[in-house]
Amino acid sequence: MLPCASTGGEAAGVQQRMTSTPEASRPEAGSARGATARGESLQVLDRAFAILAQFTREHPEWTTTEIARACELPIPTAHRILTTLRAHGFLTRDEAKRFRLGPAAMELGERAQEAIDLRTVSLPILRRLAEESGETALLTVLNDTRDRSVCLERVESTQPLRLSVEPGRTLPVHAGASQKILLAYLRPDEAERILAAPLERLWRATITRPDTLRADLALTRRRGWAQSFEETNGGTWGLAVPILDQRDEIVAGIGLAGPSARLTKETTADHLQRLDTAAEEIARMIGLRVAADVDAGQSEQRPAGRRPVRPV
Repeated sequence: MLPCASTGGEAAGVQQRMTSTPEASRPEAGSARGATARGESLQVLDRAFAILAQFTREHPEWTTTEIARACELPIPTAHRILTTLRAHGFLTRDEAKRFRLGPAAMELGERAQEAIDLRTVSLPILRRLAEESGETALLTVLNDTRDRSVCLERVESTQPLRLSVEPGRTLPVHAGASQKILLAYLRPDEAERILAAPLERLWRATITRPDTLRADLALTRRRGWAQSFEETNGGTWGLAVPILDQRDEIVAGIGLAGPSARLTKETTADHLQRLDTAAEEIARMIGLRVAADVDAGQSEQRPAGRRPVRPV
C-alpha cells in the first residue's frame, strides 16, 4: 500500500506543478510565439522586397513618404525598412533625402546575370521563334575584341530552302542584320573605331562606305531593329532586334534570316512582332531590357503592324 500512496502523492505533486507552471513557459505557448515571430519576420521581408521593387528605370528615386504611400505602409515602418536597406548598401540617400538603389543591389544584379547562361535561356525561345516564323533563328553576341559577331546559338528552319549557320561562326559587325544590331548599340567610340577601319565586302550589298553605314546604324537605333538584304549571302535577308543591359549597352542580338523569296512586307511585320516577343522574354528572364519604342517620325519606315518594343 505504501508504494501506491507514494505514487499517488507524486502524481498529485506533478499535477500541482503542472497547474502552477506559468503560461508563457508551456511548450505550446513557445510554439505559438515562434510562429508569430516567423510570421512577423516574413512580413518584414515582404515589405522590404515590395519597397525594392518600386525602384524601377522609370522611377529610380523615392522619398520615405512616397514609398510609404506606394506600398501602403505607415511612414515610421517605411522609414525603418529604408534605413535598414541603406545600412546594408541596397539603397543610398542623397542630400534631398531621396533614396536610390545602392551598390549592394547593383552587385547582386550583376552576380545574378553572371549565373545565368544566355544560351541556355535563349534556346527554347529560339526554337519557338524558328517554328512560328518558318525561318532560321539566331542569337549573336560580340567577340572579346568587340569588332566581330559570334553566332552563339541558332535553330534552323525546317523548310528545304533555308539559311544554314553554324554556331561559333564569326562575321564582321558591319554586314548583315544580326551583326549590324550589335554595331548599332555599341558605344560611340567603339563604333567609330570599327568605322575608321576598312569595311570588308562580303557580298554585293555589303555596306562599305562609312557615311552610308552611319546612316543605316542611326536608322536602326531610331526604329529599334536592323534589316539587311544580301549583305552576307546572295538571295538572303535578315532582321534583328537588340537585348540591352541597364546602361543601354548591347548584350546580344536576336535575329531571323531566310531566302529573299519568302520575305514580303506582311511577313516582315509578323517576323518583327515575333522577334520583339522573343527578345522581351529573354530579357525578362535575365534582368535585361530591350530597345525603346520608335518615335512617330519613323512610322513610314517600319512595316505595318510593328508592335512597340517595351522596357522589361
